[in-house]
Amino acid sequence: MIIRTTFPQVYRFDHPKAGIYYQVSARSKKWGLNERKTFNTEKDALSYARQIEKHVQDNGRRTEIPKDKLVHVTAYEKLIERLQPFGKNPEDAVEHYVKFLGDSIIRQAMPTVRELVEQWHAHKLLDTTLDSQYRNEIKLHCKFIKCKWGDYRADEVRKNDIDVVLKKHPCSNNTRKKYLTMIRMFFNWVLGLDKGYVTTNPAEGIKFKADRFEKEFYQPARIHDFFRKVAEKYPQLVGYYALLTFAGLRPSEGARVQWRHVNFTTNELHVITGKTDARHIPMQPVLVAWLKWHKEHSEKDAALVPDKNMFNLEKDARGLMDGGWIADGLRHTFATNFASLEKNYSTVAWYMGNSVAMIKKHYAQTIPSEPLNEFWNMIPDKVLS
Repeated sequence: MIIRTTFPQVYRFDHPKAGIYYQVSARSKKWGLNERKTFNTEKDALSYARQIEKHVQDNGRRTEIPKDKLVHVTAYEKLIERLQPFGKNPEDAVEHYVKFLGDSIIRQAMPTVRELVEQWHAHKLLDTTLDSQYRNEIKLHCKFIKCKWGDYRADEVRKNDIDVVLKKHPCSNNTRKKYLTMIRMFFNWVLGLDKGYVTTNPAEGIKFKADRFEKEFYQPARIHDFFRKVAEKYPQLVGYYALLTFAGLRPSEGARVQWRHVNFTTNELHVITGKTDARHIPMQPVLVAWLKWHKEHSEKDAALVPDKNMFNLEKDARGLMDGGWIADGLRHTFATNFASLEKNYSTVAWYMGNSVAMIKKHYAQTIPSEPLNEFWNMIPDKVLS
């Protein structure tokens, strides 16, 4: 039934399920209105109708809004409602989305981790002082990084992702530490490019507790047999292997030694800068003896370490080691015997260019006096007689 007959009309309805409700009908071409609204009480309905009536009296006909613009207005109002809980408006949303699109375009232009790793690999190999073993390690770790994150952008690699990948990798914690070191070095290099590819190093803060183990080394009999064979077949390498065995030099350090670095007057060896800082170390008598033998059995003005075909010579010479070759085994042999001789980890660490913690962790084993004396008295006269 009708409650109000003047414009806008108010109707009362009695619905079998919804119950009684009231409807305000403000539909009029004359006033440019087309609204219907329902209320639960007659009072609210009449109040709303009077508001419309007053608005019509004060403002006259409502300007008709084109349907297409009305659609946009409605959509805009809905956007306002959706953003209101977040304290934002449609203008904020548009600004954020435009920035997102711009960042997306920039990201598409950014190189992938695979491309960056290849650049880093080439950069690392520019260093001519790197030995073949370290070059192979770089190649291996670059392959690992590309396999795991090659299709990512650099800033998409997360710390937790690196941590999980390394923890699942079937290897020891010491090997995980090596992988982590290379990954950290790679991302530090990317940071150094200063091109915005990353803002932080995702490998920082990850730690693996090192496994405690002693490095594998050679017994005196194997060293004795090896030097005898090298002196017979590759005498030009005797000095090089003497530096690794009786001074504990890294292969890269030994390869850089020249005769001017050896002082037979003071029996001192100058180890030039490489993986660690330069150092001057006293030569043990057994090393002095082998270097003098090498000099006496070399051509005049010949280099201490061959500068040609060294890779192939080394490869062939390593095959002479009875029982198989141990990576860095000669250096480990020296360190183990030197630690037993000196009984002072600080001295051994300084001599070898390592930390005291590293020496304690890998070379704590005590060598019995008999094999210890045999090692330090392994001079050419005894080996080659």
